[in-house]
Amino acid sequence: MTGPEIALAVVAVLLIGWQASTNLRLNRLVRHYRQLATGVEGQPLDELLQKILDRGAIESETLRQLEFDLTQLGREVQSHIQHVGLVRYNAFDDTGGDQSYALALLDNYGNGAIVNGLFHRTECRVYVKPVQDWKSIYSMSDEESEAIRKARGEG
Repeated sequence: MTGPEIALAVVAVLLIGWQASTNLRLNRLVRHYRQLATGVEGQPLDELLQKILDRGAIESETLRQLEFDLTQLGREVQSHIQHVGLVRYNAFDDTGGDQSYALALLDNYGNGAIVNGLFHRTECRVYVKPVQDWKSIYSMSDEESEAIRKARGEG
């Protein structure tokens, strides 16, 4: 064998080795791709991705509905009783123990009712007055006005 033939043989062996190395790496990549493409439970990757996109769309709609419901609840809660004021007092000189009371039950807008209970030794009377915008169209006693101030957080 001559010098050029030896050089050619060495180059051929190097090329064969390089080709074998490239084939091994390619086979590993193909196996890895097949594992990725197979996905969970043997489903193809594109089906899994479509399921994920569909689930994302459903969850997005659910989130939108929850945000709407939360906004509605926020509006509705404003009209629930949130402000309570109670004043106990002695309405009559011949009874003791501050048994009478004025109770204000109001929503966030100052609408609701004030309940006034007058207790005497022989009888008990309860009066209810409507309240709108922190005021009543009926005249109020000092105790009733104080109960509204307490409910509003001013007393």
